[in-house]
Amino acid sequence: MRDYYAKKIKDSFQEFNFSPNEISILIVLKNNPTITTSTELKVVLGVSKTLISRSVDSLEKKGLICTCEDDKDTRIHHLQLTDECKPVLKIIDEEIGKINKTLFYDVSVEEMKNLKQTMSKLQKRVEER
Repeated sequence: MRDYYAKKIKDSFQEFNFSPNEISILIVLKNNPTITTSTELKVVLGVSKTLISRSVDSLEKKGLICTCEDDKDTRIHHLQLTDECKPVLKIIDEEIGKINKTLFYDVSVEEMKNLKQTMSKLQKRVEER
């Protein structure tokens, strides 16, 4: 599903030349404030460390994310969304809304609740690992 969203949203950002992975990273960082490192992104997105590194570098060059060293361990770098990212995130939210209307137009409230519960269970399992 994440790949579908990223590919659809990518079409709205042709002027920024985002890769689907860059969009996925922005979405994950926005929606999951506890995920702050490249290693965590690698696990959540299920992609290689090289792809995460390349995407993070690109987003950093675009001024959309920044990295800061961990106070206790300088080997760890935390990722943060910048203020310059806010307009991009707004567009991403709007595009997600459009996609959701298309995907879920005939899904009942009960089905959505079940989906949310299932996704929450899966997220907890991912975070435990």
